[in-house]
Amino acid sequence: MTGDCPLGVDFLGNIFKNKENGLRRWLFFVAFIAGSSLFSWYGVRHLAVLGMVERWLEDIRVATLQPPEPQHPDIVILTITEETLARFPYRSPVDRAFIADLLTRLEQARARGILLDLLLDQPTEPDKDARLKAVLRQFSIPLMVSYGHGETALTEAQMAFQDAFVPVGSRGMANLIKDSRDQMVRWIHDGQTLPDGTFIPAVVPGLIAKLGGTPPGAVIPMAWRGQPDANTSPFRQFPAHMLPLLPAAWFTGKIVLIGADLPMTDRHRSPFLLKDWTRDPGRLDRFGSAGVVIHAHALAQLLENRPAPFLSMPWQVSLVVVAAMGGVFMVMLNIWIMFRLLIIFAIILLYWGTGFLLFQRNATLLPLLAPTLAYLLAFANSEIYERQRDRQQKKFLKDAFSKYLSTRFVDHLVNHQEFLARRAQRREMTFLFTDIEDFTTMSEKADPEVMAEQMNSYLDGVCNICLKNGGMVVDLMGDAVFAMFNAPVDIPDHAAKAVMSAREIRSFSQHFLTSPQARALGFGRTRIGIHTGIAQVGNFGSTQQFKYTPLGDAVNIAARIEGLNKFFSTDICISDASVRASGVAHIRPLGHFVLKGKGAALLVHEIPAEGKFDPDYLDRFRQAFSWLTDAAQSHAVLAAFEALAREHPEDPCAAWYLEQLRQGRDCSRVVMTSK
Repeated sequence: MTGDCPLGVDFLGNIFKNKENGLRRWLFFVAFIAGSSLFSWYGVRHLAVLGMVERWLEDIRVATLQPPEPQHPDIVILTITEETLARFPYRSPVDRAFIADLLTRLEQARARGILLDLLLDQPTEPDKDARLKAVLRQFSIPLMVSYGHGETALTEAQMAFQDAFVPVGSRGMANLIKDSRDQMVRWIHDGQTLPDGTFIPAVVPGLIAKLGGTPPGAVIPMAWRGQPDANTSPFRQFPAHMLPLLPAAWFTGKIVLIGADLPMTDRHRSPFLLKDWTRDPGRLDRFGSAGVVIHAHALAQLLENRPAPFLSMPWQVSLVVVAAMGGVFMVMLNIWIMFRLLIIFAIILLYWGTGFLLFQRNATLLPLLAPTLAYLLAFANSEIYERQRDRQQKKFLKDAFSKYLSTRFVDHLVNHQEFLARRAQRREMTFLFTDIEDFTTMSEKADPEVMAEQMNSYLDGVCNICLKNGGMVVDLMGDAVFAMFNAPVDIPDHAAKAVMSAREIRSFSQHFLTSPQARALGFGRTRIGIHTGIAQVGNFGSTQQFKYTPLGDAVNIAARIEGLNKFFSTDICISDASVRASGVAHIRPLGHFVLKGKGAALLVHEIPAEGKFDPDYLDRFRQAFSWLTDAAQSHAVLAAFEALAREHPEDPCAAWYLEQLRQGRDCSRVVMTSK
């Protein structure tokens, strides 16, 4: 046999065994998208290095690109500075009489509320302590005082003094929530439940509640307030010791925060540290934001109900997933890898630039690292996968081309490699089945070597006819050949090509039977069945062996139609669907058959050999056949088939219908009980 026969089909099956089909490829892509998204999303949140980089990218935008805002109109900060402490005989604790005077003056100025960010946790001078304690007890405007606890390194004595000194309703937790990875303040504390079950709000939410607002009730991200310009603070600040010299009207209706602003005391890392660091890189420890200033930012956010600058969680997740999808999409671009890398780099720059610009214009923080990681990971995984598939394909083709395929089929596959990865699909095709009459009897009697030689020669001829007309030989089953038309290559006139192949196979087989070797073997005539219908075609089989083949009811019908030749002693049986699709002429109907395993009747025709019947005979046969379903023509149909049988007594079809009619049987529908 030559390489143009079904060896090509076996090779095709092996190709699909070594080539991922379309569905599996997309499943891998979906897995890469999901895996890259999950790793990026959770990695940024749970891996210290990735989390710090993402937070740093947020902090640098807050520090350098915060949109300008006017100074807050309702918040004033009174700071305890070095100049303030220089006025007293001791630095710590801050002079209690001085604090009492501050509170009294602010009360007289009718301030709206006060946050005292100083711990009152140890005694000083008794008279001054008593005076401040009395002021706290009798204070008439909303007041919150920073309150410490055991976790802030206070001793039991300090806790006891604090509890006795600060009124219960004015206590607020002073500690700030810091990122464990870099000790940066990025959230607003909501409060804390003590071991005895008492809940103490944080100073800022507590003051908001006293002012009639609604505290958040949970830890929320900080939305830092912008400066009017590079040299102006977001809040009006005055040294506390200057209060007696300032107009009282400046504090009327304002919320006043009192706290330390000292180089080495109560300073905390905030995003603005990145800006301060540029001023004096060698003294990083003295920079950072004063605690009272951080409280002012939190207070401004809660007063204005300002949302966090981040996108909502669904939007953040969507960005990561879309970025991963973009990475997979880049692999699908059929361009040079260097161009793809340049496009990837440009897209990342564009996205990061958008993230920085969006914050500068709208104070919205886009996640930068997580989408970028998802994008790059999805691209890298998909690119590795695609390259591995390409390597496997090229290696297999190189190893297999010289073994199994003809030059014609090899050229087709090389020029149309998309065929190798074609997934299963539904399409209309025409199927052709052949077998040899009395093959089993012949094979049992024949010499094996002679039999093999003759069968190879016969199958070569049948296969080459199918391939020449654009068909694909799907399988050889002993003496039978199974071919299909319109897959994998589109053939608009596939039904006509199948009919052409059937006629050529009949001519070839009739000529083949005239050879001395075939006559000696008792080679039988070739029977052919044709049907056109929709079926699935693709690579089917087990994990160990599969090939490109059609599956579906249309295939089974074609095989059953071929079997009708045995019943009527015909050469070519063709379904009505194939007749209509091909436009074949010079045919006659055989009957409406309910094929084995089917429920509905199928109209089947015969393509008789050229010259076997004249056109007039075929016309009269078709007329007689049409009367089979007309009860009024019962006598006419019997007479018609009697005339046909007399004219062509060798016609088994006319003889069969005549016999059935004489026995009074209904011939309008024939139920087949065998294949």
